Amino acid sequence: MFLVANWKMNMTRDRIETYLDALERERLSSMLSGTRHQIAIAPTHVYLQDLSREVLKRGLPVKIFAQDVSSRSEGAFTGEVSVRNILDVGAVGSILGHSERRRYFRETDADVARKTSLCLQAGAIPLVCFGESREERDAGETLRVLRNQVAPIVEVVTKAFRENGNIPLYLAYEPVWAIGSGKNASCSDIEEVISAVLEGFSWPVPPCILYGGSVNLENISSLAALENLSGLLVGSAWLDPETFVDSLRALS
Repeated sequence: MFLVANWKMNMTRDRIETYLDALERERLSSMLSGTRHQIAIAPTHVYLQDLSREVLKRGLPVKIFAQDVSSRSEGAFTGEVSVRNILDVGAVGSILGHSERRRYFRETDADVARKTSLCLQAGAIPLVCFGESREERDAGETLRVLRNQVAPIVEVVTKAFRENGNIPLYLAYEPVWAIGSGKNASCSDIEEVISAVLEGFSWPVPPCILYGGSVNLENISSLAALENLSGLLVGSAWLDPETFVDSLRALS
């Protein structure tokens, strides 16, 4: 499984060092040996380079992802961080279209598609989030909303595949109503969404699909057992290194 810890706007340099100390102490490499699990951490932009260097120095099998990138490739866009910027400091990809970006910064499906295209052009791995709100779910609009979010990504991926051949793509289903609420989607709901995404579009290459939304030690094993689920995107629960390590043990 591809296991991604999204630190959001948390952590400090000292806390990051403590976190990595815990992973080193628990012999992360040995823990993952014999499994197909891959680990990624997504810190804020300011810690991308430090974290990338530190995991390399410690020999930790951890990929570094950004939490977002600009929808512009370069230019006079004060405060923005481009795909090439994150690659230059050691990241290998980026989370895109997280519900918090859509909600608080009014990112649209078109914005997310542009960012996905830029990632693929630059050789970065896109991890594209999609999910419905509670209101949309209660109205029975879940699949319609998700199709509208995913359709522009299919177009971008198809174009990139024609130009470059095989490409990496991860999608993360994160029902907005489940994030940080302590309520996760049921296994049957998640399976329905995965089937709709995989079978409802003509993908040039099938995407790997992750789930995110109130993942914890109680439900992680049942989630990991879902057919066609390729990983987990976890926020607050994995800010604590001990909980992160316990989660890995539960999956080993």
